[in-house]
Amino acid sequence: MGLVGGLLLSLALGWAPGVTVAGAGLLLLASAFALSVPLGRRVRRQRLEFAWWLDKGAAGAAGAAVPDIPFSLRCYVRHRGELPIVLEQVRPLVGGGVRLLAPRRASIRVKPQARTELSLTLVAPSAGRVVLHGLAVVLRGPLGLFGVPLYFPNPLSVRVLPRAAATRPRLRAAIFDRVTERAGRSGRRRRGGGTELYELRQLVPGDPFRSIAWKASARRGTWMVKEVEEEVQQTRWLLLDVSGTMRGGEPGQRKLDYALEWAAAEARRALDAGDRVGLLTLDGRVLAHVAAAEGGKQMLRIYDALLGATELTDSDLTQPDDDEVLRIVARYVRKQDGVDYAARGELDTAGLLGHLARSLSSRSSRDEVVASTAAGVLARRFCRARGIPLAHRPELPLGQKAASFTQALAIAGARGLPATLTLVTDFDGLLGADSLVGAARGLRLKAHRLEVVWPPLVEEPATSRLEADLARVYARRERRRFEWMRRSLGAVGVDVRQGPRMRRATAGEAKP
Repeated sequence: MGLVGGLLLSLALGWAPGVTVAGAGLLLLASAFALSVPLGRRVRRQRLEFAWWLDKGAAGAAGAAVPDIPFSLRCYVRHRGELPIVLEQVRPLVGGGVRLLAPRRASIRVKPQARTELSLTLVAPSAGRVVLHGLAVVLRGPLGLFGVPLYFPNPLSVRVLPRAAATRPRLRAAIFDRVTERAGRSGRRRRGGGTELYELRQLVPGDPFRSIAWKASARRGTWMVKEVEEEVQQTRWLLLDVSGTMRGGEPGQRKLDYALEWAAAEARRALDAGDRVGLLTLDGRVLAHVAAAEGGKQMLRIYDALLGATELTDSDLTQPDDDEVLRIVARYVRKQDGVDYAARGELDTAGLLGHLARSLSSRSSRDEVVASTAAGVLARRFCRARGIPLAHRPELPLGQKAASFTQALAIAGARGLPATLTLVTDFDGLLGADSLVGAARGLRLKAHRLEVVWPPLVEEPATSRLEADLARVYARRERRRFEWMRRSLGAVGVDVRQGPRMRRATAGEAKP
């Protein structure tokens, strides 16, 4: 604009040196632009290659990352051309709120006939699976006056495990009234015969007949019960509500993120204590069912189930129908792979499905997905494999949430030996508590223990008076629902409590 203005002004004034300088500058710009335009095509012809992988030595957990702890990606660019090139504005394409920390170098000089390595540092806000779709860069032309955008489509999947994978939890002996299968490291009290006497107390309604201490009762003239303490192996079931009401908010601050972090921490603590742990995730139906077991491999199964709750693509759980999902996938394939299956205005469904079948790996093609058509199944499997988010259904049909809770409690309480069942939910969308009260009574008759953990509210600073009023109304509504459920379920012996705030991990706690 300056050169054009100078040229026009010089022509108007008839100043020949000004016309010469402005004309030479415009010619230089035009030449630089003409030399920059074919750079992208020339680099592709020379086979500029790009690859990346997770730096496991710098990750927060073995082979994975953890929220709020930076993890590194190792990359290399192989240039087979004869002239050096300069790459700027290096930016990976990734969603889910993942942030790229400031790169070490503003520009990367790639030598000819050589391989140049670089490192990218990212931070994930919450647990889940992060898919990096590719790397976007800008290739600088002559004199650095123009840049040509380049994109390397190279999907990379990174597992972001809950913070329990990177911290060493302190073992804490929990005391529950449970029957044992074998010795463990958790302390418990029970009534009746045993090895180590804990206390003598008066008989209360509900105490079994066999727990009566006959000699003590005869001496004191009243019925006495003895309780003993021993180390046992307990069975714990973690039931997580992962429905739409748990997914509102920013990644890392959602109720769902709290539920995943809490479940991972509790599962690891119980497994380290030698107990058995099972997991159920619920969203109108039972999504994942990890049978109760012990050992290190059980923790890996629980991690897989927890991460699976963050990438749901089933038709009964998401808003888009199968036709809309096909259009979403077609747009992604056009931008990612450069193949347009809707070039003539109509979607080439057969060609698109063939492309998706070739792109899916054998493992991802076996993933179970609920859809109404075969094309929808393939498209939704592709969305899950490539990390394409589908809008989750915000509300469940009337009564479906309570039905899923009852179903999960029946599965966890079907086993003969007593267990502790912990349900993590906000009870949003639950119109009545009658079905849960009935299920809790049934569990109590089988000597199971049911408790409910309520995710704490995340208070964010309000930027306006309206936001502050809305937050106050929402918090009041949450407290009323909490008090209502605590009274309803507390009448049948269910402990309903608000969960403690999870402590955020720091980089110093990461243990590879």
